[in-house]
Amino acid sequence: MSEKKDEKKTFEFLDKFPFFQKLKQTKHIGLIIAIIFALILVLILFGNFNVQSTSSSTRKISVSSTYQTSTEYAQMIESKLKSILQNIKGAGDVEVMISVKSGTSLKIAENSEEVTTSNSSDETTTTTTTEPIIIESGESKGPIIIGENLPTISGVVVVSSGASNVAVKLNLMYAVQTLIDVPQEKIQILVGK
Repeated sequence: MSEKKDEKKTFEFLDKFPFFQKLKQTKHIGLIIAIIFALILVLILFGNFNVQSTSSSTRKISVSSTYQTSTEYAQMIESKLKSILQNIKGAGDVEVMISVKSGTSLKIAENSEEVTTSNSSDETTTTTTTEPIIIESGESKGPIIIGENLPTISGVVVVSSGASNVAVKLNLMYAVQTLIDVPQEKIQILVGK
């Protein structure tokens, strides 16, 4: 009996908060708490949490990466476009060619350092120097790459045997515009053999 009084005294400070007062008045609070606990347990068991603890001695750093040249990028887009456009009703045989303006460029992580100098005539000069962050992994060494700027598409030519039909031609045009976000004036849809 004295244990129940001690337990009541232990949680009396919670009565000062309106949230806990409403919570105490809620029917089936035990059931609600059990459901919340079960949901948390299900999230933990079936969630896609990729928590990995790695020590610095076992961590592997990948220096080399696979980045596409502008030609490889254009060929990949051409292949994907061709496979999609051939499925348009009435398109028939389809060939696609894409031209690109610029090549692929990489964004490299850099350290910046500012040096401020003052001379006797109260002139202040600030010089900023940047250098790439280089990492080593075994025998290989290279910069940390934080991103890739893909080539800019400058034009698209689609040759389709069904492009003599205006509806098919428009469908091909809209598909190309939607898929690779190129303005209509940079897309040519031509009738094939």
